[in-house]
Amino acid sequence: MARQWESMAAEAVLRHGGSADAEALLPLFLSAPAGHAALVPVLARHGDRRLAARLLEATVDGGRLRDGVPSSVLHAVGRLGYTPATPLLWEHLDSSWDESKDACLGLLHLPCEDLRDAIAEALEKHDGSALFPEFLPVLAPKTKDPAWLDRLVAWGENHASVDCNGGLILGISLYGDHARAAFTRLLWDARWDSCDTGTGSALWTYAGTRVLGLGLPRLYAELRARLRTCADPDDQWDDLRSFITLLRLRCLNVWTGVEAAEAQPESYDTLYSVLFTPTADDSDTLIEIADRVFGSDDALSAEVHHLEAALETAATHEWALRAATSR
Repeated sequence: MARQWESMAAEAVLRHGGSADAEALLPLFLSAPAGHAALVPVLARHGDRRLAARLLEATVDGGRLRDGVPSSVLHAVGRLGYTPATPLLWEHLDSSWDESKDACLGLLHLPCEDLRDAIAEALEKHDGSALFPEFLPVLAPKTKDPAWLDRLVAWGENHASVDCNGGLILGISLYGDHARAAFTRLLWDARWDSCDTGTGSALWTYAGTRVLGLGLPRLYAELRARLRTCADPDDQWDDLRSFITLLRLRCLNVWTGVEAAEAQPESYDTLYSVLFTPTADDSDTLIEIADRVFGSDDALSAEVHHLEAALETAATHEWALRAATSR
């Protein structure tokens, strides 16, 4: 129970805290790292390079994380821009899945100039594999080779297991405007299964939409256009399920840990209006679309009703916060 309360408190500090909170929580984390893993995102978001140096000094021994230290520390020190950690993070590329993921996400936030050739060599080694260090592809932009954008797309479409494509999805989005069309295609492409929560890909697809500024109102317009032109019930089901997954993550306001994904999204009030308010042209609301595609008794239709209530509550809180801070 105590750990659950700490996790909830850490979530609040992550959203609304600051540098003083990171400083105050660092000693608590270091007192028992394994028991206070929920604090690492707070350190990553609100700390600085000096805090990263202290964090690394206390948690690393002989070039590896000490026993009991959560791998998210690797992500945190990179996220904080602590460049001396670069060689250490790269050494964790071929470690366990968690350590490799967090090392790559940490490197994503560092210049990696001295690793450009090594990253290119590692990508060449694994290109076309079904299974590989899953988050290595997020480093493809570090090579400065634009050809990797198309290569990542082909890798994901033709070879990568859907159990191992989160890094490909996020890596594609990191190519920015040049990747927008390719990313939008993969979002709706069943071969990618990009919004699957079981494999974890959904989180990185959501992060990619944020990196590219693909707001949910825009994706909802695309969804409606696809539903109008697609007669296959299975494709309609997949497309709508994908959108609902992204909406769920937006309602939860999940923290991806990717700095490029932290641009302010559309307001909850705007999102509620677009999805659930009847329009002058009498277009269907998301509830009506879900009832039509899934059936009114389906669990996903029920979830849309829950999401409507959650969005309405979030919009009310958002309005109250704006009112309080504008005084």
